[in-house]
Formats: sequence, structure tokens, C-alpha cells
Amino acid sequence: MNNKLYLVIIPLIITACSGSKENTEKSNTASYSVNSAIVDVSEVVGVGKVEPENEIISLAAATGGVVKEIYRYDGDMIKKDEPLVRLDDELELIRISQLRNQYNSQKSQEDIDQLNLRESEVRLSNKKKLLASLRTLALQGAETKQALDDLDTEVTVLSLTVEKLSASVNLSASRLREIAEQVRYAEAEAAKKILRSPYEGLLLEMHIEKGSAVSQFEKFAEVAPSGPLTVRTEVDELFAGRLSQGLDVDIRFLGSDSVVARGKVIFLSPYLKKKSLFSQKTNEQEDRLVREVKIKLEGDNKLILNSKVESVIKLKKTQL
Repeated sequence: MNNKLYLVIIPLIITACSGSKENTEKSNTASYSVNSAIVDVSEVVGVGKVEPENEIISLAAATGGVVKEIYRYDGDMIKKDEPLVRLDDELELIRISQLRNQYNSQKSQEDIDQLNLRESEVRLSNKKKLLASLRTLALQGAETKQALDDLDTEVTVLSLTVEKLSASVNLSASRLREIAEQVRYAEAEAAKKILRSPYEGLLLEMHIEKGSAVSQFEKFAEVAPSGPLTVRTEVDELFAGRLSQGLDVDIRFLGSDSVVARGKVIFLSPYLKKKSLFSQKTNEQEDRLVREVKIKLEGDNKLILNSKVESVIKLKKTQL
């Protein structure tokens, strides 16, 4: 009987002791929770990538067409507005030629209308002088009333002719301006067939080949604008409030203690957001928020664009 009682009591004692130990461990863990506001931290490390100061720019085609010529290739230094690619522009050039011929023809017509107007104005001026003389003679009885009326009618007809020719000159000038606008429009359309870069810098990658088709607004090249290199990194929200512009930063390759470049913080995002750098999926769920930081690199370095690096941001003592 006693043996059976011991067999029941011993498991209960073991269970009670185990529960007490677990509660003690949970209590100890809770008592050692990290308070980020009082942690003594001298530097903050974030993972980032190397970029141009103005970031890498994707160039898009303003119009579509078939690639006829490629003037620059990956790794070439390019100038602002320098032609990079030429699309097939044969139809646009034919249209420009047609409109320029129309413009020249209309310009000649305008010149003819102006000459006719000046001729009629001269004839009208002469007839008006003759009419004035005839009226003087008629008052003296040296000329008949019929001759005076005929000349007066002729002056009136010439006046109407001058008005008509003046309107014709204005119409020709208006038509000339219209064709000139059409020429400029056609030239602008043809200019879109020459794909250019609005930046001076390094052509990183050309996405198209000669003979391939390009759609309107399709990305055709990647360009790194000229300027100093920067590192765009993300710092965990735990230490985001301790950062400020002007802090010194050491740049290291991942897994290395060697400093490959140095720089200073030049930009801090005004808000926290989900991680975006090196995310595997656009809809990837993140447990913590981060603050984006941009670091301007100093001196000459051999870092490659889009390299993944560590940014060791050195906090000031007042921020500890």
C-alpha cells in the first residue's frame, strides 16, 4: 500500500519542480528585455548598395520603332543629349521633305500675292491723282461729268481689288505659318526617333539590339549619371532615431572587417518604411520597419555600382 502511494506522489513532485523552474526562466528572460533607449551603442550597421548620387536611371523611348543604328554600348561614357540609338525614321523624313516643299510653294505664293497687292496699290494711287485732276477740270467746264463718273467708278473698283488682295496676302501668310508649324511638328516627331540621354555619365546597359523592335515608353538603357558615388542603406527602426546628417561612416564588404571606403550621412528618410533593398519578393512581409539612409562616399574608391556592402555609422557620444 505504501509503495503505491509513493508511486503517485513522486511524479507530482517532479512536475511541480519543473513548472517552477520554467516560470523562473520566463521571469528572468522578461527582466532582461532590451530597452533601445538606454543601450550603450557606438555604431550602427546597415546593409546597403552602391549607387550614383542621382541613382541609376532607366531611359525610356518616347516613341516606338525598329532599331536602325546603335551609337553607344555598355561601359561607354556619354554626354548629355548625345545620340545613343536611332530608330527607323524614313517615313518621318519623307513627311518633313513634303512639308518643306509645301512651305516653299506657299512662300512663293505669298510673295506673288504681295506683288499683286503692291501693283494694285500703285494703280489705285495713280487713279486717285487722276480723279483729283479731273474734278478740277470738271469744275472749270473742261471735262464732262460722264468721264468723271467713269473714273470715280474705276477708283472704287481698284479700292475693292486692293482690299481683296490684302486679304489674300493675310491668308497666304496664315497658311505659311500653319505649314511652318506642321514642319516643326514633323521634325519633332523625327527627333523622337533619335534616342538620347538627358544625363552625362556612364552607360551601364543597353537593352536593345540592332533590328529589334522598341515600343513607346519601353525601357531601352540604364545610365549612371556623373557625380560622386553614394551608398543607400537601411537602418533598423530600433536605432533610427539616433541618426543625424554628417555622421561618419565606414564602408565594408559583407563578412569583412576591412574598410574599403569612407563617407558621411547626407540624407535621412523622414519616415519609417518596410524593407525594400534586397527583398526577394515585392510582397514580402517584414516584421520590422527601417529608415533609409544615403551616404556620400569620400575620396577615390573602386567600388562597383550595385555592390552590396555594410555601412558602419559611427554615432556621436551625445547620442549614446
